[in-house]
Amino acid sequence: MNNSPSKEIVFAKALSKILKPLVRLLIRQNITYTGLLNLVKSIYIEVAEESFQISGKRLTDSRVSLLTGVSRGDVKRIRNEHLTQPTEKEIKASLSAQMMSVWAGHQAYLNASGEPIPLYRNALDGSPSFEELVFSISKDKHPRSILDEWLDQGLIKIEEKQNKEFVILLEKGYIPKEDFEEKFFFAGKNIGDHLSIVTHNLENKTPPMFDRAVYYNQLTEASIKTIEETSKVKLMITLSEINQLANELQTKDKQSNNAVHSMHVGAYFYHKLKGCIK
Repeated sequence: MNNSPSKEIVFAKALSKILKPLVRLLIRQNITYTGLLNLVKSIYIEVAEESFQISGKRLTDSRVSLLTGVSRGDVKRIRNEHLTQPTEKEIKASLSAQMMSVWAGHQAYLNASGEPIPLYRNALDGSPSFEELVFSISKDKHPRSILDEWLDQGLIKIEEKQNKEFVILLEKGYIPKEDFEEKFFFAGKNIGDHLSIVTHNLENKTPPMFDRAVYYNQLTEASIKTIEETSKVKLMITLSEINQLANELQTKDKQSNNAVHSMHVGAYFYHKLKGCIK
């Protein structure tokens, strides 16, 4: 006799673990169950449109309703809305992250040891410059506005040498420290992509995507701190190496017609006191 729990029970238990921290976040942000339902409706419809098209056939409101369980009237209304356009702060956050990746990954901005070099503040003073870095990513943003914001966040500092100003990178990754909207932009991207890996692997698609973690309990606070500090150092080294490799290959590939793929590599360290739900 098979006493193993059903697939539905196993899935429900896993889903509960995924949703608990999300629901805790929602409550803290004053987003109620009803408010979440309205958003979930839109996402169900968006996923149906993205992933359940039938080749050669238009995805009708009726089929979307059948796939998602959302009423046909709501499907028609939501499909006419446009809620996916990025906000100004999301655009700015993406620009800053790209700039940081180039500065810490492109050979033109690295010394012989692979460390980011100081940049001339102004292009007129020399090359490579902070202005060049900004304009290599976007021609729409003024370098001064990015410079001021990075200074305010403590990501860079300015030093003067021989009557010229140099911008020195203090952080190798862009992490918005105060801006709520920017933090949520990256949270959505990181968590969303990680869940996409889980979905890919649960659907037994080949090849499986890499998804590994280390779990330990019965550790003292001192041991946790030791492991955490070691993890931060080693993971940052690995991420920096991957960033440099990806930047080098992107520079080579981006003129190719086959350069249509994207990637996302992440790292995290989570710890909690037994019984703590924070």
